[in-house]
Formats: sequence, C-alpha cells, structure tokens
Amino acid sequence: MSLESMLASLTPEEKLNAMDILWRDLSANPARLPSPYWHGEVLAHRIANPSSEPRLPIDNAFDDVRERLNERRTQG
Repeated sequence: MSLESMLASLTPEEKLNAMDILWRDLSANPARLPSPYWHGEVLAHRIANPSSEPRLPIDNAFDDVRERLNERRTQG
C-alpha cells in the first residue's frame, strides 16, 4: 500500500494527527531540515523594508492570522 493510499483512507482528524507526528519528528532535529534559500531573501527584505502597520500584541496577531487563513479556506 502506498503512502498516498494510506493517507487517503484516513479521516480528517487522523490526517491532522499524522501531520502533528510528522512535524514533531521533523522539528526534533532542525539541522537536518535546512530552510530554503529564499527564506533568507524574504527575511532580508523584511528587515530592510519594515512594515508601516502598527505592531499588534501577540494574541491579536495570532487572531489576525487565523482570520486571514479562515477567509482563504472559505474562498477556495
């Protein structure tokens, strides 16, 4: 059985659990998983061109990101 077919047979909750397990495994040793080169370019651009938007407290920033993601999910 292929990995794709095994994943296709999982419920959404089981798929989320699998993603959590995979993320914990991958993030346990970040040196084995280098960032793509373009991450450095994005960071350098953001440092050189800071946002003019006011900074949000972290809880508000998380809420804002969640809202934006939920909007994308409902539009697509």
